[in-house]
Amino acid sequence: MLIFTLRDKSFIGGNQRWRSLLECLRNEVQTFTLFLHSSYEAHVTGAPIARPLFFTFTNETELYGLSTQFLLGRSLMVSPVLESNKTQVEAMFPRGTWYDMFDMTKVVYSKESRYVVLDAPLHVINVHLYENAIIPMQQGGLISKEARMTPFTLVVAFPLGATNGESKGNLFLDDDELPEMRLGDGYATYVDFYATVSKGSVKVWSDVQESKFALEKGWTIEKVIVLGLNGNGNGSGVEIEVDGNGVADSSKVEVSSADHEYVVELEEDGENKMRNVMVEVKGLELPVGKNFAMSWKMGIKA
Repeated sequence: MLIFTLRDKSFIGGNQRWRSLLECLRNEVQTFTLFLHSSYEAHVTGAPIARPLFFTFTNETELYGLSTQFLLGRSLMVSPVLESNKTQVEAMFPRGTWYDMFDMTKVVYSKESRYVVLDAPLHVINVHLYENAIIPMQQGGLISKEARMTPFTLVVAFPLGATNGESKGNLFLDDDELPEMRLGDGYATYVDFYATVSKGSVKVWSDVQESKFALEKGWTIEKVIVLGLNGNGNGSGVEIEVDGNGVADSSKVEVSSADHEYVVELEEDGENKMRNVMVEVKGLELPVGKNFAMSWKMGIKA
């Protein structure tokens, strides 16, 4: 990954382009963990890191000839601008719910696959997360090695308006320097993440394999973001367990919510439109190398 110094901005044409480059690099570093896990999945299963959309949406025949967009892993869709001097891109969205990775309040929802015109100014790369997925992210940094030591955020995506649902995701971590990506030697950790919503309760938990490496690095999860919930989003009674033991002091934990914004109008009558929210739980200190479980009650319409 190439990162330029602050003194190099003259060669890219001024402050506007420099700010755009920095914004793109920041977003790239935030999703670097996904590249690492996708590399491990490719190593183990042979599945490509970058995939055509029909690789996941096998029954969507209109996607078979689509070559202008691609998936990273199973659920992250990239819709790049491929023509010069364009500030918009027409992107195909398979049926279901898609969340903007860099403004997670924005959502594209459709009952059928459809094209949507997206804004794409110089600093924007349109990346969307599909429903029923969990993506671990880290903060940006000037270099990827620095960014990889920052705390994690888990992004949990449910179908829009979910009152009952399940999501899952994975995380592979090593030092990114060994010639082979594998577990069993103490130099890597693998984590499965799960989340459910049912009858007004949200639960997120993990199952860790080979915890030693992550514990030695001291990685923690500081924030959980849950997308697509139906209701007013007022969370209460957050309960947290780490390795089966309850966390007594949760005074730093804060729960907040924000309404989703629709890039295209919902296919519903105005009177039947639901209020759908993004919920953020921050102030967490969950060790990546230990099994955790957290749950809370919300004002979700059952």
